[in-house]
Amino acid sequence: MKTLNEKSKVAVEGHVLIKDFDTGEVLLDKHNAINFQNFALAVAHAMGGVNNSGGNSYIINKLAFGYGGTSIDSGTGAITYNAPQVTGTSGSLYTASKDNTDPSNPVDLQVNVSNFYVTDTANQPYSDLVCNTVLDYGFPADAQALDNASDFDTASNFVFDEIGLVDGTGNFLTHLIFHPIQKSKNRKLEIIYTLRIRAGV
Repeated sequence: MKTLNEKSKVAVEGHVLIKDFDTGEVLLDKHNAINFQNFALAVAHAMGGVNNSGGNSYIINKLAFGYGGTSIDSGTGAITYNAPQVTGTSGSLYTASKDNTDPSNPVDLQVNVSNFYVTDTANQPYSDLVCNTVLDYGFPADAQALDNASDFDTASNFVFDEIGLVDGTGNFLTHLIFHPIQKSKNRKLEIIYTLRIRAGV
């Protein structure tokens, strides 16, 4: 008697598009790295509707920003890109940007992700989860008025070069490092974060 033992591969790919909301200028168009350990844990819990012991959900919750993904040679201007931190459950950003709304208690700058939609292509073994986030004018409150920063290593300039999706438990699911981008008060940015999930291929 033969035993049916079907094994199906499940894969996930991430892609990020950052553009100027008004002009449509593309500032970033790049694939990201996945923390597969955290992602597998999140998928298993989310499919079963199971929260962690603290009652927190494993669904995507926030988009985290940081400014420690690169280093710039002051003499030549050459940029060195750090490797994404996606190994093990302790994946995180190199240096988190700060939300200084309360100067006496700055916290890591993480923006809520609440605009999701799923696209499904007929007769194809994949679906796309699209997470859309807009950084509006005047955000963050302590950013520069104009996008003319010369110091990319100062947190208050809000020049970011790394982002990551975070689930409701605080685990990082992804990490992407890229050429520094400044978010000033006079600019509105749209971030389109797409996760393509494949099964059976």
